Amino acid sequence: QHGVEETAAECKGLGATVETFVVDCSKREEIYSAAEKVKKEIGDVTILVNNAGVITAADLLSTQDHQIERMFEVNILAHMWTTRAFLPAMMNNNYGHIVTVASAAGHFGTSFMVAYCSSKFAAVGFHKALTEELSTLGKDGIKTTCLCPVFINTGFVKNPRT
Repeated sequence: QHGVEETAAECKGLGATVETFVVDCSKREEIYSAAEKVKKEIGDVTILVNNAGVITAADLLSTQDHQIERMFEVNILAHMWTTRAFLPAMMNNNYGHIVTVASAAGHFGTSFMVAYCSSKFAAVGFHKALTEELSTLGKDGIKTTCLCPVFINTGFVKNPRT
């Protein structure tokens, strides 16, 4: 089931208690519904890692509308929905950590990845603006981290290189 069970087994092998939830991150209502289930069954989330991502590598005019929409739904809008779901408890406790997994493509535009790069630029901007807002609100107990890896062999892109 999307590698979830294998990852859960690895974590259990390290001694962790694990609960799994499968969510289509392109669907806001599924995110909110799963978040409510997590809060009810497990409790407050103190570390949120926004790590879902999709890519379509093609020139802009060959990239289909639905592919562009899906990249934005998963690569940035999902970050907003998950953060909005779990941030209130973090703010009440002034405690937590929000990790945004973006990409080096969020800093450097790349040919044949215009839509993807745009969605990742948005993710980097989300992280920066959220960090600033939490600081302005005096929520110094909520940490933020933005990861911008170069190439990860996820199977999305064959023989990635630059």
